[in-house]
Amino acid sequence: MSRLPIPLHSYSLRSKPASSAHLLNCFVEKLPDGARSPYALVRAPGIGSWTTVGTGPISAQHVGLGYLWVISGSKLYRVDTNRTATLIGDVGAPGRIDIDNNISTVVVVNQPNAFYYDTTTSTFAQITDADFTARGASDVEFLDNYILFLEPDSGRMFWADVGTATSINSLSYITAEGSPDKLVGMKVDHRQVLLFGELTCELWETIGGSAVFARAANGFIEQGCGNGRTAAKNDNSVFWLGQDYTVRRLDGTTPTRVSQAGIEQALGNVTIASGRAWSYSQEGHLFYVLSFPEGTFIYDATTKEWHERGTYGYPYWLAWSHAQFAGKELVGDIQSNRIGYLSPEIYSDWDSIQRMEWTYQSVYAEGNLAFHDRLEIGMETGTGLVLGQGSDPEIMMYVSDDGGINFEALPNQKIGQIGQTNTPVNWPQLGSSYQRVYRGAISDPVKVVITDTQLYARGARPFTKAA
Repeated sequence: MSRLPIPLHSYSLRSKPASSAHLLNCFVEKLPDGARSPYALVRAPGIGSWTTVGTGPISAQHVGLGYLWVISGSKLYRVDTNRTATLIGDVGAPGRIDIDNNISTVVVVNQPNAFYYDTTTSTFAQITDADFTARGASDVEFLDNYILFLEPDSGRMFWADVGTATSINSLSYITAEGSPDKLVGMKVDHRQVLLFGELTCELWETIGGSAVFARAANGFIEQGCGNGRTAAKNDNSVFWLGQDYTVRRLDGTTPTRVSQAGIEQALGNVTIASGRAWSYSQEGHLFYVLSFPEGTFIYDATTKEWHERGTYGYPYWLAWSHAQFAGKELVGDIQSNRIGYLSPEIYSDWDSIQRMEWTYQSVYAEGNLAFHDRLEIGMETGTGLVLGQGSDPEIMMYVSDDGGINFEALPNQKIGQIGQTNTPVNWPQLGSSYQRVYRGAISDPVKVVITDTQLYARGARPFTKAA
């Protein structure tokens, strides 16, 4: 009997390299010293319904001036803590959307146009200053009472006059000149502006006087960005997708690689230009969420491991925007007008199925035939619901004897109605294989905590000896 290690991360995603480990809608939790296992596998938070806004889809959210600002369809809405949505105005068919604010005005960029809402006068209009319209904008940020804009298809950042959002001086701009590459995004962090180029990045800061901005000391970074929309702040730093398909974290002025080869291989097969990122924290975990039409990849800065998220029936997670508001981690549905909240006590996505799936590393016998007598899952049982789906929950198990390419289903096993905490979860008489991969899955909306997996196999390569 050996312990089959719980998979700690997603590695093999769209292809099958040496590792078959894969996590969908679940992630690892490090357990304290002396626990039965060093890690537990837990279900990712589900999405509860919070409100609906406009006609959808929800393409952007921003918190500022005491409200949640939402782009639903082509409209800007203001939402209060009572979930009351007020229509502010039309920003046009959403393209590349970005939102920020100063002390009185919210600015929405819908490349190349920008719109503002002055909360003191309740005025909503498009920014028509000639020095703005001559440039247009793709991004907007706020720093030291300046509204900053990124000029599309250039190396320039420009800004509105101090304390305003709509008055632009033709000389109020800087050019990232450390390298001649084009800027693709920007993010303000620790009172510095991080300007993302295609091949390099630069850090700028306010210096006062007529120059206003200057490049920071050692503020030239020889790492580019594949898509400025993938930049997000998390764990007191900034993360982004590099031009080389690596994911980077800015440590001081060092672009530290946080991705691994399996994730990078998957990112090499997605539509980079369609991606975007956001981050959130919950129950001690700090998550960087990176989404594309082909999939959603999440880095947990707490454990430094990756997992995937997905909405049932879609290759990606429908939660494409985020805001922390009204004491909740709110997410917007990119396919509808729904805004939900993330909760580890909800096991569905907007009342739809959330399928949790995990794939173990391959069990092989170094070219010999191994006989698999029993697979046993150590997990919290008796978590069934009182009524409806989940009242008699089951776990599904699949086996692959070709390294994780093709899978066949084993009979489902019960994991316990409510209170049945001693329910055994195992599969006997599993035949033989030269190389086998096991994959588990749970779709019932119940709490899932897996702490151990024991494999009784004769002739297989030994893993961790069972306690």
